[in-house]
Amino acid sequence: MKPKNDPLSIALEELRNRPIVTESRDYARRWERASVRSGSVRRVVFGPVGAVAVACVTACVVFGLLPMEGVSSLQNLISRNLIETGIGETRAVTLEDGSRIVLDTSSRLRVVFKTAARDVELLEGQAHFEVAKDRHRPFRVRTNSAEVVAVGTMFDVAALSALTTVTLIEGRVNVRAISGKPRVEPQVEALVPGQQLGIANDGQFLGKKAVKLASVTAWQRGTIVLDDVPLTEALAALNRYSTTQIVILDTRLQSRSVSGVFRVGDIETEALVLRRYFDLKERSRSERAIVLERN
Repeated sequence: MKPKNDPLSIALEELRNRPIVTESRDYARRWERASVRSGSVRRVVFGPVGAVAVACVTACVVFGLLPMEGVSSLQNLISRNLIETGIGETRAVTLEDGSRIVLDTSSRLRVVFKTAARDVELLEGQAHFEVAKDRHRPFRVRTNSAEVVAVGTMFDVAALSALTTVTLIEGRVNVRAISGKPRVEPQVEALVPGQQLGIANDGQFLGKKAVKLASVTAWQRGTIVLDDVPLTEALAALNRYSTTQIVILDTRLQSRSVSGVFRVGDIETEALVLRRYFDLKERSRSERAIVLERN
């Protein structure tokens, strides 16, 4: 008998309560009952670990989480549905239902498809979603402060440090606020194409506004469009695409706004434009930062 702390037992124990495993375990039980009724197979009694193992293998086969030759790599199953990008990287992924996700730089999301729903958790960063229509399985994108529900539509979601933004490009979505505080009536807003909704981390809606869709989706074409954006937000947007960060020391400039079109990751040009825009000089430079200050 294998010790309880061997890698396979540890992996199975971690998978025991995963939603996808629970659903697969139910699937396996239904299949077994049907097989017994038809007399096609003999009844098999599984112990607790065996039941989890069957559910895990069923999940791998039914949901395509593991290639056939990778059954021995159950320890990696926990992270198989995690999609992420590094600094300066974007990634396009087509899901099993035909939906398409474009993940922006420095972003992470997790995909869990179930019989009754298609769930995506945007852990950080930004993503563009093109949802394949399926009236029986809503497509849900969740951040720490909001849940976006769609059937077949196109939208962007950004999970930023201070808020979540949802921008509808095509179709229709409902946005539900998520908060740690219980509410009698949960906040829900419906968006129409061209609208963007901000949701604070405490679940409060910050209001809808009309936006230029070409500017919102510019990152997919390799550009950043800033339209009268406060300097602190502009720096955050520019710095996401580079390991070298632009730092402006003068706090008095934080209330100033920036407009312009920049190529993602072109930190040299961005620093030069900001120097001329705000009459700054370069104080220091390293692989980690370009520090600017007033003349």
